[in-house]
Amino acid sequence: MATDARDVPTAQPARDVPTAQPARDEPRVAEFIQHFGALLQASGMPGLSAHVFAALLADPDGRMTATELGQALGVSPAAISTATSYLSTIGMTRKLREPGSRHVVHALISDDWYATLATKNDVIGATQALLAEGAAAAGGPTTPAGRRLWLNAQMFGYLGAVLSTALAEWDQRKAALLADLP
Repeated sequence: MATDARDVPTAQPARDVPTAQPARDEPRVAEFIQHFGALLQASGMPGLSAHVFAALLADPDGRMTATELGQALGVSPAAISTATSYLSTIGMTRKLREPGSRHVVHALISDDWYATLATKNDVIGATQALLAEGAAAAGGPTTPAGRRLWLNAQMFGYLGAVLSTALAEWDQRKAALLADLP
């Protein structure tokens, strides 16, 4: 029997919508922090900064003191300073003072940290421009080195365009996902 095209379900992005507020599982959160921190570190972020960022991302409020971060990561609060300075420099966290307190709190600037990484200082555009300059300097796309550099420049141009579109579409998708939450 032939299948009518209307009978075939279309692929939809996964939408794991929670139906109830589950209890926070601290051992699993700690495991996430270790694994995500290791992934960020393997991607080039300094080790402790990667783990501090993962801890902030997993924190209910997205904000922790150096003492809290040190306890969560098993390091001294003093070691947290360099890590948080790095995260602040790249625009992913900021230092805040709690009203009426001398404690400094390290907080995520935005839940949309991926947009910060993708657009910070237009690294993709700058990479494309430098690769294009390198291609021209190497004799253009008709030479082996020029072709390699030119193709990489083209790829970064494509990546920048696709990423811009994806981030714009994500804002709409995110709104729809949040609307489905209880």
